[in-house]
Amino acid sequence: MITVAVGSRNPNKVRAVEIAFRLMGFRADVIAVEPPKDLPPEPMGFDEILNGALTRANYALISTPNAEFGVGIEAGIIKLGKINAYLDVTMAVIADRYGETTVGLSPAFMVPRKFAEEVLRGRELNDVAEQYYGVVNIGRRYGLIGAVTRRFIERLDLNTEAVYMALLPRAPWNKNLYST
Repeated sequence: MITVAVGSRNPNKVRAVEIAFRLMGFRADVIAVEPPKDLPPEPMGFDEILNGALTRANYALISTPNAEFGVGIEAGIIKLGKINAYLDVTMAVIADRYGETTVGLSPAFMVPRKFAEEVLRGRELNDVAEQYYGVVNIGRRYGLIGAVTRRFIERLDLNTEAVYMALLPRAPWNKNLYST
């Protein structure tokens, strides 16, 4: 049994880590850690998303002395300038005590233009979706992706896929492939 610390108390993110590690064949005790307070509420662009996920992963690892891994999950928005559109994507970062960091992404989906405009004015995407759909805590439940897909794909799915992708280099069958 390994101990995995997650830089979030969001039950959706914690459950995604449990599922991804189990699917990868790891027996894991997953511990939720309150993330640092200075993270941006709505990361914009790959660099901010990566910074948020990396900060969460490292903070969780440092905060949990017996953890082998720290996991950070961060969703954010990426602008596609040529077509003036915005994508929502989830990134997972897994850090370990040896200094190795692995990264994975979920599928991305287009954010409705009127939602993106609100985010650019400083609102969090989950707040905009919550107001539009009238669902309290939509981000801790099925997320905007759940609303736009009529729950065919939910936030848990995107979080799980991002964590699973970040685990690929750590899979026992890929050890020699990704080792330096």
